[in-house]
Amino acid sequence: MTTAVFSVLLPHKHIPPHRGASKSILRYHLALRTPTDETAARIRVGSRIEHWRNGRSLVFDDTFEHEVWNDSDEIRVVLFFDVIRKLPWYLAAPNHASIAALRRSPFIKRAVANNEAWQETFRAALSPRGNEILGPDWPNGPKEKK
Repeated sequence: MTTAVFSVLLPHKHIPPHRGASKSILRYHLALRTPTDETAARIRVGSRIEHWRNGRSLVFDDTFEHEVWNDSDEIRVVLFFDVIRKLPWYLAAPNHASIAALRRSPFIKRAVANNEAWQETFRAALSPRGNEILGPDWPNGPKEKK
């Protein structure tokens, strides 16, 4: 595994088409929280569209163009992680070297900076409304009233 992230997509948001940087990995999604209407949150990978369902997995090559929608009033939460693509022994070492080089690349550094900026925006959006967006059981259970 090279990366692990909780991907939280707020209601009525869209992640525009994009591609991963390397065929060195495969991306795994585990749907943790999905809208009640399963058709409201979807991902397009290439020309194929899939919908997340709680507890279900999806694996794809993220070098194919992909984009995501959440057309619901609920959040969508996916645990995703990247796994190193299984290759024959004579390709495994160059594959690991390319992953190491990619980690130092401007592409990844820009992605990390974008994610950190998004995290700050998300925290700021949550602070005035608290669990109104995420619900009383997210992430640490109901808040006790004092």
